[in-house]
Formats: sequence, C-alpha cells, structure tokens
Amino acid sequence: MIDHELLTRDAVFRVGEVVGIQGRTVRIRVDKAKNGAHLIYRGRLLRNVGVGGYLKITKGFAELVAKVDGEEVAEARGGDAYRSSRDRVERILTVSLIGFMSGGHFRRGVRELPLVGNESFLLDEDEFDRIHSFVDSTDRAVTIGQLAMEHGQDVRVGVNALFASHIGIFGNTGSGKSYTLTKLYHELFAAYGDSQSFKKGARVLLMDFNGEYVNRPGAEQGECNSSVLADNELKTQFILSTRTDDGDRLPLNKVAMEDPVIWTVLLDATEKTQAPFVQRTLQSNYWETKLETGENLASAVAGIVYAAIRSSDPALDKGLVVKFLEEVEGCMGQGAPHELNEYIRDIQSHLGYHSMSKCFYYRAGGVARYANDPNHDSFFQELTYTRIGALGIDPSALQDVDRIRFKLVLQYYSDIFNGYANREHLGPLIKRLESRMPRVKRLIKVSDEPLLDKPLTVISLRDVNVEMRKVIPLLICRQLYDEKKRDADTSRYLNIVVDEAHNILSSASSRESEAWKDYRLETFEEIIKEGRKFGVFLTIASQRPHDISETIISQLHNYFLHRLVNNLDILAIERAVAYLDRVSFESLPILPTGSCVLSGISTQVPVVVDITRLPAIYEPNNRTMTLAGGWVPGADPSEGPVPHEPDRPVLGDGFARNGTLATGEPPLK
Repeated sequence: MIDHELLTRDAVFRVGEVVGIQGRTVRIRVDKAKNGAHLIYRGRLLRNVGVGGYLKITKGFAELVAKVDGEEVAEARGGDAYRSSRDRVERILTVSLIGFMSGGHFRRGVRELPLVGNESFLLDEDEFDRIHSFVDSTDRAVTIGQLAMEHGQDVRVGVNALFASHIGIFGNTGSGKSYTLTKLYHELFAAYGDSQSFKKGARVLLMDFNGEYVNRPGAEQGECNSSVLADNELKTQFILSTRTDDGDRLPLNKVAMEDPVIWTVLLDATEKTQAPFVQRTLQSNYWETKLETGENLASAVAGIVYAAIRSSDPALDKGLVVKFLEEVEGCMGQGAPHELNEYIRDIQSHLGYHSMSKCFYYRAGGVARYANDPNHDSFFQELTYTRIGALGIDPSALQDVDRIRFKLVLQYYSDIFNGYANREHLGPLIKRLESRMPRVKRLIKVSDEPLLDKPLTVISLRDVNVEMRKVIPLLICRQLYDEKKRDADTSRYLNIVVDEAHNILSSASSRESEAWKDYRLETFEEIIKEGRKFGVFLTIASQRPHDISETIISQLHNYFLHRLVNNLDILAIERAVAYLDRVSFESLPILPTGSCVLSGISTQVPVVVDITRLPAIYEPNNRTMTLAGGWVPGADPSEGPVPHEPDRPVLGDGFARNGTLATGEPPLK
C-alpha cells in the first residue's frame, strides 16, 4: 500500500542528491525547485536549507547528518544548448558529516560515508530536537540558555557531562564570559543546593582576581549583587589584602603550613640549591627542639654567634653577625626583649674584624681581645652564651608562621658561619623570606578550620599584589590537589575555578624564572591531565587563550567561546578544538554580548547559545558603567532642573530614559 503522506513529505523535504565526496566533506546538488528561502508544508512556513543549517543524507537504511558549511553556483555540464541561462546553473552545497541517527538517537561521529546519488533531506522537528538533545537519560538537565538561531528552543546540558569535565570559557572583555561562568555554577547550586549529600561532598573553589564574585559591599539582602552566584548559606568568601591587616586570612593547618613544598612555592626557591635547603630545614626536628624553651633557643642563638666570631673565614664580617641578631629580633616581633636590642647595639659598636690576622676582635675600654687567642676564649664564651642566655628570650610568644621563618633563619646562618653553605646561593632566599613574610602573615593563618567548609568558596585577590597573586592560587590548588590524591573517598567532588586564568597559567610570562614558571604550569597541567581520576576538575575563564599553556587548552572537555577578535586567540582555539566547524570559527569575532559557541562532550554538535539572564542578586559584580544617564544635564540632583526649549527635545535625556544602556538591569558581562 502506498503511503501518500510519506511521499508528499519526502517530496517537500528533499533537498537534492550527492554529487561528490572528499572524506567528511560532501557536495550536494540542490533540486531546482528548492532554491527558495522558505518552503510551505501543511500550511506551515519552513526555513529552507542554508549555511549553518543541518540536513540528512539517506544511504539505504542509514541516515547520516551533515552541517552546511557553504554553497556556490556551478554551471551544469552538458544539457540542451537552447535552455535559458537560469536553467544552466546549479546550486551546490558543501556539507560536513557530523553524525548519524541510530536507534532513535543522534550519535556524533562518522560511521560510514554516503555514495554519489544518495538523496538529502531537510530535518523535521523531531530530528532537529534529537540533534539538540544533549542530556542522557541517566543524567540531570540544567538550562543555560536558548539557541541563538531558534528562539524559544532551550539549551539543556547534563550535569555529569558538563561539571564532571574540564571547562574553558573564553572571550574578550565585555563579551559575557564572567556572566556565563556565573550562570553555569548558579544553575548547579540551584539544582542541588538543598541536597545534604551535595552540601557534604561537593566543593567548588573559585579564584577571583578582580573581586567579581564576592558580594557587593554594603548590599542588603535581596539587592543587586547581594548574593553573587549562589545563596549566602552555600558560600564562604575570603577577601584577601596585602596592603592592610584588615583582610581575611586563609586557614591552613599546622602540618600543611610546615610542608616544605608550600614554602618552596611561597619563597620562589630554586630547584638545585634553595629548595633542598628549605626541605632539609623544615623536615628536621632539630630546630623544633631548640624552639621548645627559651633556654634552648638562647643556647642555639649564642652558639651561632660564637661560631661566627671564632671563624677565620675572610668572607664573614661584623655586619653579618649584626644582621643575624637583627633577624632574630625580627622573628620575635613584639615578643623580643628590649635587652636584645641593646646587645645588638653593643656588638655593632665594639666588635670588629682584623683583616691581617683574619679574626674578630672585641674592643672596649681601650682593650682589644682577639677571638683567635686561646686566652680570650672564656671572654667570648661569656660575651655570647652568658649574655644571650640572660636576655630572657621566650619562644612561646612566636606565631606558627614566625616559627617557620625562625627555623630557616637559624639554619641559614648556622650553615654560613660554619662554612656549610654559600651566601650567594642562599642569600636571595633569605631576602625574599624577609620581604614576603609580612604579606604571607596577612594572607594565611595557622588554624584547624577547614578552608572549604561550604559547597562554594570564593577567594578574592583583588587587593593582593602581583607577586602574591601568582603564589596564593598555586599554593592552595597544590595543597588541595595533594589532599585529594590521598583521600580514599572517591565520592568527594572538587572543582577549581580560575577566572582571568591568564594571570597564573600564562606560558609567556617574563616576571619570573623559567624554573618557577615551569613548576607553576606543571602543577596545573598535572591537575588537568590526571585530576579526573581523583575527582578534581578545572574550569578556566580568560580573555587571552593564546597566552595560556597549549597543554591546558587542549585537555579541556567543554568550551564556551564568546567574542574573540585577536587572530592569535582564534588560532589557539582552532588548534585545540578539533570538532568545531569552520562556520563557528568565523562567527567568533562577531558574536554579540551574551552569546557564545558551546562545543564539547556535553553537546552533540556545536551550537550558538544566548545565555539567559540571572536574577539581579546573583549577577557578577562587574557591570559596565552607564555614562549617558549620569552625564546629561540635570542628572545630578544638586544641580537642580535644567530648562530647555519645548520645541527642541533633549536627545541625551530621552536616550538615558529609554535606551538600553540606562535600564535598571545591568548589561551582560
């Protein structure tokens, strides 16, 4: 029995037939009757095939799906010479195979190629929905936006496919990448925020370089930016500062704080000499026992000073001994006894070095006593051990961070004065220790409080200097990743989100040594390559994908590509994203704000998505200022009304009231 409905449908939906095949690229000759912009079927207006659209190629019982990359007009071969010129040309489509239909579902990939002469058809509504159905039956869907080319068609992605993956969000400033990042994780917390298992086992750490994801200062509950990204009961935020003592401090337990790797990172220690010194010092219990009581500490300090004075090394001088004592005073801080300063001034005034005899001497009351004279040994014993022992040094007042500094200082000067180390090798490390320690104490505290005590933790680095901006994210991420590798509970989830990732993942930075840059990049490259096995995932957002390590870009699973103008950035994406078609690449420089190309394992095909708006209280704290509304005459209430002629409307004022830039809702970012 003939199915007339099916024949009619195929006649209307037929596009043409295959005339050429080159790998995944297929050429299709369009039927003469199908060259219009629209078709009519059962009283409905259908959009005809065009660049960026999809069509179906039938090969027997197989249905292959292709995306149109381009079209051209070619002159028909042979035929009647008396035909009109219009009939002698053919419309040729160039399409790329992207997948096939199997068992009522769309599958990405190429299982087989078509044959010349195979027919091609438009997709019906059900087939179109199957291509854009990105959520597996075992997954849970979250809505992130709508198709840009099909208004009203929601884009839903699966939680497993998206958040159990590495995500990259790229776009120029103002293109909407921060808004997209906020939207993604807001939907995650909105879907699972009430689940106790989620609150217990899921952790998202967001490194915020510009303070965009912390609540707006002074915002009342329910106001714009009062609960950025997630409800406040799900969120902990640390607003760090290296300029003042008023900022928050990141809690690290004592064991983590004494980890040599952390201090190797904090002090930018070189691999060959300085890193082994730090490791040897902090892993030994020798100085820990010396810091237990004031008597032991005083004896250790006196022994180092005595060794320096008795040394015959011409490279040592009085200034180095004084510097050591000043370092001891600095480590003690407010707990340093006043008598210690007096002792330092005494040594500075009376201790000298005799270059001919190559020894120290102490001159007081017109009498000089030389350290290389055995008869004066008891005097120098009294000068060091007795007098320093009587200063009343109390190590119990030391903070844990200062204790670590004290250990490094004691070990350094002990090695130098005893001839075990070279000042040129270790000196720069001690100088960095002295300069960075005040900033470290403003950013970190030793505490047993958990760093990630809620599902979302935001660390704002807006008020942190450039030097520590690179160190703190690496320090925290390295520590959390190592803990996750040791954790036997595989159900715990950790997602590290780095906004403005080019600040710490740049492979072209020249502000640091090559060894330090390699260590920084290798840490994040290890996370992105191996972290999936331990339940650790990485999300990065950046304006400059070209500056980020190619290894990191290539290992991402899902890409949200906003407007990119720079050719180098587009080329970096093109090299990394193998399954993005040419039309999508060419659209990147002209994408409107708030639209992005979504491509990756969470979607069957690349799609252009308009990210839907968030409630104002959850929006990122990064709105572009509106100039026209604030600069028009009369905008300042203190100026009073500005008169103008009735027959000459003030365009600026009307634009400010009615234009899109002056609405109560901030523009997308």
